[in-house]
Amino acid sequence: MNEEMADAILESVLDICRGYLSLEICSGIRHEEVSLEILEALEGLSVSQETTTVVSFTGALRGAVVLRGSVSIALLLVSALAGKRFDSLAGQAVEVLGELADLIAGGIRTRLSAHGEIRLTPPLVVIGSRYALYNARIFSRARQFFQVEEGTFFVECYYLKDSA
Repeated sequence: MNEEMADAILESVLDICRGYLSLEICSGIRHEEVSLEILEALEGLSVSQETTTVVSFTGALRGAVVLRGSVSIALLLVSALAGKRFDSLAGQAVEVLGELADLIAGGIRTRLSAHGEIRLTPPLVVIGSRYALYNARIFSRARQFFQVEEGTFFVECYYLKDSA
């Protein structure tokens, strides 16, 4: 299931970036392909402000899709999606960032529809320099890094297959 989830993340993000954002994007490493030390170093490269956008899901799979990167990368992504330049993550830019995460989550949901109905929640956007998101260890996780000219962001999915 983890490989299927990682593939769904990759395909969804690449489709959305190529179809809606007109950005040159390359897929990077997957979480499973990297040692814990390298992963911590990659995550430690964050600037003073980061963004994390979360879309939760329920149904046949339970968990969340998380889009995470620096504020500068988030501004690049939302400007590309909206077709206009944003100088700060406020107001409409935050709404567009939430919509981007919702598009990604919707693409993942479509690719995993063989597992059953999956319902998405509205996105939650977190912006700051000192925050942490925690999830129960019972969840499996797939993470995929992406590279744009200006830097790196990643999408991860925490999930638990419904046993019902």
